[in-house]
Amino acid sequence: MKEIRDTRQHELTEAAIVLFGTKGYAATKISDITNKAEQSHGLFYHYFKSKEDLYVKIILELLSVIISTVDQAEEKHESPLKQLEWLTEVTHSGSLRDGVHRHILIMQALYSDHLSQEVKEEIVEKYRFMVERIEQIIIRGQIAGEFIEGDAEELAVYHLSLVNGLLLTNARKISPIKVSADKVLRQLTCHPRQEDDQ
Repeated sequence: MKEIRDTRQHELTEAAIVLFGTKGYAATKISDITNKAEQSHGLFYHYFKSKEDLYVKIILELLSVIISTVDQAEEKHESPLKQLEWLTEVTHSGSLRDGVHRHILIMQALYSDHLSQEVKEEIVEKYRFMVERIEQIIIRGQIAGEFIEGDAEELAVYHLSLVNGLLLTNARKISPIKVSADKVLRQLTCHPRQEDDQ
């Protein structure tokens, strides 16, 4: 029984991610979500108090997943460079459409006018924590001599912007590319100076 409930809730959530990502929060109705998930309107309220409740749960869950992925990178690899390489590859693995919808949702939430100030602050705080986790990897990489010197927070933002920008560019399908973690990380990586010929 619990498995059926979990499946229905998951179907509603997945339908909402697609609709919020393509139509936006304001243009998406609860009936759109239930129709796409092929679930009853009443069932929606069994799992969620409102459309906003579902939206906020999705955003916070997406950010939690990203933070959990950073944890996995740190567990899998000792080298900060390898950690960021793995994170970059994971971001661009799986369904491109799903990745784009999730990225758009997070960006929408950070700048939304329809969420309460308290909820927005919670989302911003969680997003900031995610950026700080990347920043910490960069600081450790700088100490290890793997990453260039500079403000680690700024470098983390550059890195995230490039990774997410590539995701959106590939989604447009104008000139899609196979994302190379090595090329993405060139902006951060220290390259040993070649000694002058004597």
